[in-house]
Amino acid sequence: MPQTISEFGIIKKASDYDLVDDTFSEIFVSDRTFLHLKNIAFSGASDLLLSYQTQKGKEQIRLKNYVGLLQTPDGKQIEILPKSTANSPKEARKMLLKMLRVLPNSPYQSLSNSHLETSHLPLFEIFVNVFLDELEKLLSQGLGRNFERHTANETFIKGKILIAKNLRRNPIRQERFFLAFDEFTADIPPNKVLKHCLQLPYKQGFSPRTQQRINKNIGVFEEVNPSNNIEQDLAQSFHKNLFFVRYEKLLHWANIFIKGQSFLPFSGQYLQLGLLFPMEVLFENYVGKFFKKYFSETYEVKLQDKVKFLIDNHLEKSKFRLIPDIVLKNETKTFIFDTKWKLIDASKPKQNYGIEQSDLYQMYAYGKKYHAQQLFLIYPANENFLSPLQVFNYEADMSLQIIPFDLTQNLQNLKGNLTRLLK
Repeated sequence: MPQTISEFGIIKKASDYDLVDDTFSEIFVSDRTFLHLKNIAFSGASDLLLSYQTQKGKEQIRLKNYVGLLQTPDGKQIEILPKSTANSPKEARKMLLKMLRVLPNSPYQSLSNSHLETSHLPLFEIFVNVFLDELEKLLSQGLGRNFERHTANETFIKGKILIAKNLRRNPIRQERFFLAFDEFTADIPPNKVLKHCLQLPYKQGFSPRTQQRINKNIGVFEEVNPSNNIEQDLAQSFHKNLFFVRYEKLLHWANIFIKGQSFLPFSGQYLQLGLLFPMEVLFENYVGKFFKKYFSETYEVKLQDKVKFLIDNHLEKSKFRLIPDIVLKNETKTFIFDTKWKLIDASKPKQNYGIEQSDLYQMYAYGKKYHAQQLFLIYPANENFLSPLQVFNYEADMSLQIIPFDLTQNLQNLKGNLTRLLK
């Protein structure tokens, strides 16, 4: 079973402590697993994923703002979940699944409400169950088959005799013929890829129901031979044809399982399986989709708007493009929203609540260029930030509001709260 920890959590060596008890913010791993993670920290990934540090002479790894699943070469899986208002791994896992399923152009859009209700299961097992759901839909229509070219040295004639090869292979064996023939078979690259995914060695920690589903579906692929080159079979399966249309969702899931695909710009010996996502991207995308869904009837909603520049003219060109996350417009007003995945603390006004000054400069520039009177910075809600801060007034006619976005709350309620702030 994977160990579960929140983003920004700490990983320690179990051998350094007499008592070890995992929590949502701190887990203990073996020396071998810790060494693999330490190697990552000193690789090019350190600025993105985790950092190495010592405290009172004891080593520890601190995670950053990536979430998802990683597996080290010794087989240890570590599940990293979002940290906000969720007070349990189950809630945090459900929150992550909700954000993943609105990622554009991704297989995670196959996640349904029923999958969200299985958030008590490990993340990877949930992904495997989505794959199995898609697979069973495909198999209900029948396993794909195609004519495949085969060559064989037979005692009967079938298809076409390959004269040159037959002379080389059978100079004295007159009873044999070296043939090329087409056979209508299920032993085709897409099916080899699916069978390979069903046989991946990650199922030992799955629930009995999931293991049973995997074993049942493997039996359907009995006539499909194991892949000799899974990367080649995967590449061939993505060719645009009739099979690709039927298999497309499954092939995208297979690509994730086989390659450990993630948003991280690195790969190699340190991570065996990396399904990791930057939280700022997930949060920005989720909030943007929320505005598109709930505000489009009342306002013109633009995401990642790119029409304004900080500098209107330099050498007869505009410079320094401004890209606010969300722009709302109606006939009379413009509202600017920007999202930041950072935990701020409403109880610390002397520390500016943890807000970056550069973010306030950025919002001021948006307000000036878009002639917007109301600006909003959206941060994830957390136990220390559950209601909007007092309004920040830039000028008499331009203000900034810092508001929480509770990922566990009903979206209709969130819409009502935000609507009341738009004046």
